[in-house]
This record gives sequence, C-alpha cells and structure tokens, in this order.
Amino acid sequence: MTKTKRRGFTLIELLVVIAIIAILIGLLLPAVQKVREAANKMKCTNNLKQLGLALHSYHDNNQSFPANKNLATVTSIGWHVMILPYIEQTALGNSADPSLASYATAGNVNRLLGGNKISAFLCPSYDQILSLSAIDNLPNGTMAYTMHYVGVAGPKGTNPTTGTAYNVNGPATTQAGLAADGILPFHKSLSTTAPATPGAVKIGDITDGTSNTMMIAEWAWQGLEATPGALRAWQRGGLWDNDFPACKNIGSSMRTVRYITNTNHNDISIGSNHTGGCNIAFGDGGVRFIRESIDLNKVLLPLASRNGGEVVT
Repeated sequence: MTKTKRRGFTLIELLVVIAIIAILIGLLLPAVQKVREAANKMKCTNNLKQLGLALHSYHDNNQSFPANKNLATVTSIGWHVMILPYIEQTALGNSADPSLASYATAGNVNRLLGGNKISAFLCPSYDQILSLSAIDNLPNGTMAYTMHYVGVAGPKGTNPTTGTAYNVNGPATTQAGLAADGILPFHKSLSTTAPATPGAVKIGDITDGTSNTMMIAEWAWQGLEATPGALRAWQRGGLWDNDFPACKNIGSSMRTVRYITNTNHNDISIGSNHTGGCNIAFGDGGVRFIRESIDLNKVLLPLASRNGGEVVT
C-alpha cells in the first residue's frame, strides 16, 4: 500500500501568512483607534452637557451660577462641589462643608471628597485622572482624583471691538490678573484696590447671549507645564494663580497637544487630547467642538466674555 505523504507549510509560506496578518492588523488598528476616539469624544460631549445642565439647575435654585463662597481663604471649594447634588451625587455634595478649606487640614471633610471618582469630571481621552499634587492626598496617602473640565472665568487681554482691556480681578503679582468677565468668574477680589465682580453671575448678566458665551471648557495638558502640581483634586477652589483649578482665564491660543509652558496656572490655555480642537459648553447648555485654528483675538476672547458687546468675525 502506498502511503500518502502529508505536506506541511514551508518556512517561506509561514512567513508570508504572518506578513499578511501583520498587514491586516496594521490596516485595522488605526480604524479601531479612530472609532474608539470618536466614542471618547462623544462621551466627553455628554459629560459637558451634563455639567452644563447641572449649572443651570443650580441657577434655577439659587438665582445665580456658582461662585466661590469662602473668600477668607485661598483654598475654598470650587463649583464642581456645588453642583454635586445636580449630577446625582447628592449625598457626596451634602457631606461638603463650604466653610472649610478644600484640602490639607486634618479632619477636613472636604479633603475626603477627592477620593471619589466622578466620571462626569473626566474625559476618557485623557490618561491622567489623579492629582499630581501630594498636598491633595487623602489621609491614608491615596492620591485624589482630578478633573478635566474648567469654568471659563473670562477673557484676558483687549476687547477687539472697544479697544479697552477686559476686567481682571486683582493685581497680576498676587492673583495673576484673575479674569472677571466670564460666566464662572471669581466672586470678588481679595485686593482692596482692584474692582470686584458684582457677585455670582446671573443669566441676565450675560448680555452677549448665552449661546455666544463659553461656560465650561476642556483643559487637557494641565499637569504638564513647568509646575506639574497644577493638576489638582477636583474639589479644589481658591484664588491664587497656582491654587484654583476650577476656573481659568482665556488669554492664549487653544492647545490640542501636550505643551510645556512657564505661565501662571490661571493663564494656561484651554485644550484637549482630541484631534483638531476642543469641546466647549456654552451658556445655553449646548456643546460645540471648537477648532484649534480659531482666531484668539477676534473669536476666542469674545466668546469668553459675557458682556463685552464684541462683534465676532
């Protein structure tokens, strides 16, 4: 009886098969990554919509948008804490004490807030979700969670329509010229010589129109500038230039790549890890994807102002 000799793969054939598989993986991987980023971008958009709705719910109950309450200290809680009851975190929000600092103090209940991961504060496109500042650590040494969305305190620079400077809240040497013309500015200045904001902002104060005024923006590269400690716990408030992560000035061009700078933390530009632009929630609650090519002086600064009367071109 003649035996049939079974033929196997030769080495060359095996290498060809492996090469074909590698090529297919190379073709499919970018497509998979693109789909994943599209999903992340959509989740980020939904986060901002949820936060915008929460801010409006807060306004309905308090007749104004949230602002810092404890001005006697530079370490007060931020607006993220104040809207907790409106993002299905009522118990956590009720555990906060606005009269206390937001971190560091022994036995401070606000310090414990950062140990809670709030998904609505985090964009899935960002890898870093923990505070880079050891002072935010919980009593057991665990690192606190951060946030990727900041309130727009207002523009910093010159109004392109009137030619006058936008309002800032305090001298640059102590408070980095904190912006005062946005929807979520600082409540008032600690300085006795600088003009104070009139208090927490109301809908009626947004004379430029809520759909024309930015309210919340992404802040992607916050922990990668000269002082990495800028990446703080999400409950942090405060008034000093390196101590207030909750609201930011709009004074420089948008960044959509990780960028190193030596500017004060309040002047760090908005930006994202999304390709080509940044998600921004406006005063009407709508979320738009703003391209990184947007003109700083003619468009971005006016969009950060609630009452500048600018003509956007």
